[in-house]
Amino acid sequence: MTTPLSARLRSWLPAGRSARRLIAASFVDSVGTGLFIAGSALFFTRGLGLSTIQVGVGLSLAGLAGFLGMVPLGRLADGIGAKKAIVALYTWRGLCFAVYPFAAEPAFFYVIAFLIGIAEWGGGPIVQSIVGAVEGDAARVRTMAVIATVRNVGFSLGAVLAAGALATESTRAFSGLVFADAVTFFAAAVLLSRLPAVANVRAGRAKADRPGMKVHDPRFLALAVLNGVLFLHTVLLTAALPLWISTRTDAPPAVIGVVVVLNTGMVVLTQVRLSGGSTDLRSAARRQQWSGLCLAACCVLVALAAQGGAVTATVLLLAATAALTLGEIWQSVGAWRLSYALSPKERRGTYLSVYELGTSGASAAGPVLITWGVIENGAAGWVGLAGCFVLTGFAIVLIAGRAGRAQATAANQQPAQDETESADETVAAGREASRTPADELSQER
Repeated sequence: MTTPLSARLRSWLPAGRSARRLIAASFVDSVGTGLFIAGSALFFTRGLGLSTIQVGVGLSLAGLAGFLGMVPLGRLADGIGAKKAIVALYTWRGLCFAVYPFAAEPAFFYVIAFLIGIAEWGGGPIVQSIVGAVEGDAARVRTMAVIATVRNVGFSLGAVLAAGALATESTRAFSGLVFADAVTFFAAAVLLSRLPAVANVRAGRAKADRPGMKVHDPRFLALAVLNGVLFLHTVLLTAALPLWISTRTDAPPAVIGVVVVLNTGMVVLTQVRLSGGSTDLRSAARRQQWSGLCLAACCVLVALAAQGGAVTATVLLLAATAALTLGEIWQSVGAWRLSYALSPKERRGTYLSVYELGTSGASAAGPVLITWGVIENGAAGWVGLAGCFVLTGFAIVLIAGRAGRAQATAANQQPAQDETESADETVAAGREASRTPADELSQER
């Protein structure tokens, strides 16, 4: 007897109602984002009449805004609560997209793009913080994997739905996609506003205002940077592979589309399944080491693709895409566990935002580094990048191991410290009880 599809879906989703509501909001958001991404190029150039250079400047400003605003937004979430912060950010994005169709002037467009960039990049760590609040430690990574899978499905669905509007080549239709995206943000904000009070995890006013809220842990900062290196897989997929395929190989241009479909399909089918087993710092670091090895294999296969004919190049490029996708999945799985394990609960928003700086930095600087340092140097550039990925994976294992030992030492010292403090308090209480009126009079004098 076959299991009904609805029953399979329920068993695949997290059991908690809060996590499911968060996933529903992520799906609604991603459908709208898919609508926008599919039509953004035509919207910017035909709908708003902007030049390609002006569009590039605006998108760069959005990336810069995300980098600058991520940590302040994380601290804000620690202060007012993650639930309130994410609802505000989704509302903010909805309002910005609602006015996007009126940003025909370049200066206005730059301002809106900057404001959108702040909210777009700052929301990810806050969502992760909410998952940490509503899910137990064992379920957090799997729930993040489900969210990533659902978002990929939503992006694809949104792109398909946008096809009809794009076929009309009407500027009103392009603006309609943007307005539809704004509606999805408002809808997601409504869904998130119904999360329970536990989702509004916060550090408290006194703790959030302390200078100690800054992240000074060098191991955590190093892991954030190294995670950013592995996150270059996004640049490989969206920029490096298309450029390499079209300019340095004999593979047909249609392979570019096949690469994207293969990547999306593998993520949807395997992301949740491969998220298992990452239960502590050591296993999470191993996942990121596997990511580095897979990404290195991808680079070598891409370099070899330039040496063969059309069929050989196509086979090698598809194999490289499969390796890249495995690297993408294990990078994210390891990153979720590492960042959770090393983030103090009362300061999670700040820590997760700092950790995310590595990925935002890679997204901002990666395209220039990859196109100039790798593609321009041909096979040597790809081999060099492969070596970089391998070394990054080994470094993560080494640093995470030291962080784990430091945590274990601190945990062992804490009970002894608590016992000492308790003993001191008992002695102090005994002294206080044995004091005589003469002692008090002498102290006053």
